[in-house]
Amino acid sequence: MRKRVTSTDIARRIGVSRTTVSFVLNNVPGVAVETRARVLEAAKKLGYVPNSAARMLVSGRSYTLGLIISRADLLCVDAFIPQLIYGIGGVCNERGYKLLVESVEGTSNADAYLDLVYGKRIDALMIVNPQRNDKGLLKLVEMRFPVVSLGSLHHTLENSVSVDDVAGARAATEHLISLGHRRIAYIGYAPLSYLAATARFAGYKKALREQKISVDRKLIASANFSSESGFHAMKRIIGLNTDVTAVFISNDTVALGAMAAIREAGLTVPDDIAVVGFDDLPFSSYTNPPLTTIQSDPAGLGEFAARAALKLLDGERVGVQRNVVPLKLVVRESCGARSSN
Repeated sequence: MRKRVTSTDIARRIGVSRTTVSFVLNNVPGVAVETRARVLEAAKKLGYVPNSAARMLVSGRSYTLGLIISRADLLCVDAFIPQLIYGIGGVCNERGYKLLVESVEGTSNADAYLDLVYGKRIDALMIVNPQRNDKGLLKLVEMRFPVVSLGSLHHTLENSVSVDDVAGARAATEHLISLGHRRIAYIGYAPLSYLAATARFAGYKKALREQKISVDRKLIASANFSSESGFHAMKRIIGLNTDVTAVFISNDTVALGAMAAIREAGLTVPDDIAVVGFDDLPFSSYTNPPLTTIQSDPAGLGEFAARAALKLLDGERVGVQRNVVPLKLVVRESCGARSSN
């Protein structure tokens, strides 16, 4: 059996102390950039595999980041989540961390997060789709546990990263207004208890009011993350409104179902109802017709969130960081305008 490569082997190979090697392999700051690169290159060539138990004893860390999603079924129905995980996973691989993905159903059990933290030995948490009344999340924040919320909780102690959901939704709605639409429906991707869902709805209303267009409650519906829920939400709107000419849908996954409902009703996109989505997920340029949407870069957001979590572990405060990835309107055929791609 081949002998396990140790930090001593790496130190001998490049002529540095074992302590220096240990600092590099455990991401301890203070080692020169050139030396760090030499250590990592030697570790790779020698086939070094870190001993997780030893690392935990030395550093007091489990070298595991946790990602909390509000519901387990989001992994099956929400195409945004895999993109986010891809971005987080890249940073974890780069820094030698594992990623644990868990769901905490509901917001009533304030100890659910604590059970996860202590039971799984997680160093830091990231929370996607936080809800405004999540008692467990607020309890972690007030305990000053290293937790990064993907969306601001408006708490003085929070560490959060977010995109400008209000501005993105406003731009999507303004685009439809610029094309001459006045009866513009809105389908939220989730109930308004979710922070991002509330922000995107606010952006829609802001765009309408700035153009002196009234907000008609009959043109508003809420989905529940999935394409199926978008299908049923669009059916309800069509059933109540024969004069709707456009719809802004605050998530591309939900928009996919809504477009199917429009076709089932014997209508066409965009001739009868123009459609704009949000997120620019990988399938969005391949829908029929291709979907106009707001590009939000979920993988980039995941990278930013993971780096923020690691900063907290290094003793740095993240605070409230807004607009961490830029949003961009991507015009395709579903809105009826000439495509920019």
